[in-house]
Amino acid sequence: MSKADAVAHLQAQIERNQRIADRIRTIDSALRQRLDELQHWQRARLDATYADLRDDPRYRPACEFFLDELYGGRNVHERDQQLGRVVPVMRRFLPAHLLQAVGDAVRLQAVSLEFDLGLAELLAQRPTLDQPAYAWAYRQQAAWDDRSVQLGLIRQLGELLDETVSRPMVHRLIRLMHGPAVMAGFGALQGFLQRGLDAFAHMGPAGHFLDTIERREGAALEAMRAGGDWPFEQWIGRGPEV
Repeated sequence: MSKADAVAHLQAQIERNQRIADRIRTIDSALRQRLDELQHWQRARLDATYADLRDDPRYRPACEFFLDELYGGRNVHERDQQLGRVVPVMRRFLPAHLLQAVGDAVRLQAVSLEFDLGLAELLAQRPTLDQPAYAWAYRQQAAWDDRSVQLGLIRQLGELLDETVSRPMVHRLIRLMHGPAVMAGFGALQGFLQRGLDAFAHMGPAGHFLDTIERREGAALEAMRAGGDWPFEQWIGRGPEV
């Protein structure tokens, strides 16, 4: 991907994220409460599903970056507002592959938020939030191909970050940007990039981490598609308890 293509990709994903953030700000209080409950439950589910990786010091930072900040559906509107302002600066200083990685990260965040809002609208019809309700909402949403794309984005972004940390000069550049970024008003963005790169540098080869996520999330997706009510039971029993 050329630098121009990477910038266009990043700008398109920033605009997508801003649209979903604007939409979330206009929903009624009952739906917002259900969305908050869903995201809280989902983060607890991810914590439990990947407890073995979190308990391993090698993988803990990558879990916190991927599962909490991106795939878990957390709303990071401040970072995305900063992104929109500093794309011209990033274009000058960051290589194309890292611009693409940021664009993929923003895309994954937007996809996760879009899915979460759709699930929250469906789950408003259910009195409780548990694995059977979650699986029912997935089947009602029936976005199986798009969900597979979401998992593919995790793999793609992880491989890009894994490649980037093998280039010490780029990683060092992001670290050196910390002070100037805070002074210029885009510290949240710089922190996001540094956390991702630091997590992957700390982890070393990312194959096992990415394979584990792909395998478990893919198995749960297929279980729900086949009508299963307890898609995460093999890893977390009948939880999570929240």
